Amino acid sequence: MKRVTAISSILVLTACFALPQTQELRSIGGKEHDDNILGVKIGMFVPEALQAVFVNGNRKPGQEKPDAMRHEGKDNQDIRVVYNDLKPGKLQIVFAEGKWVREITLVYASPRPVDELRLPVSSSISVAMGGQRYDDRYTVGYTDTKKLEQYWWRDETTAAGYRIRVGFVSGKITAGGSRDMGSVARKILSVTPGEEEKFRQAMAGKG
Repeated sequence: MKRVTAISSILVLTACFALPQTQELRSIGGKEHDDNILGVKIGMFVPEALQAVFVNGNRKPGQEKPDAMRHEGKDNQDIRVVYNDLKPGKLQIVFAEGKWVREITLVYASPRPVDELRLPVSSSISVAMGGQRYDDRYTVGYTDTKKLEQYWWRDETTAAGYRIRVGFVSGKITAGGSRDMGSVARKILSVTPGEEEKFRQAMAGKG
């Protein structure tokens, strides 16, 4: 009960400063490839993550709280918060043990063209030798064995020693069988699968 009360009190933060905007373009596809969404990064504590959304999501006074919150995961210790009405789209943040950002998902309000993000259409060598400029850091596959959604991902090692995954997911195959894979439906940042214990130990060391 004390933990829930503490989280609830944190959710009423007000914005009092703007986060610095100093990141450089690291991809020909633009800042959308950065390892943050609206300034929220994996490993952030609750207050700074919510502050980032308030500032970078252009929330107004009275909109300090997320639009929804629920407990999930093992023993319901993780907390997922949801923002439904941001200009870029619907944002979800998962706080591991209710403390640190473990996952961030942005469902775009308007799907982003694959060409605009300079994502390769496949990992085929013929694509690699085709002469087109694209971001070659990404592996290309699907979200599951049904191959309904194309998935682009890359892993980055953090200073704390664990890796994070930057991913993009296409639209799905429609009911009529046509593919909506020329556009990206959502961006996902998460701890790389298999790195969860490294992440937990690194965060526990930070308090």
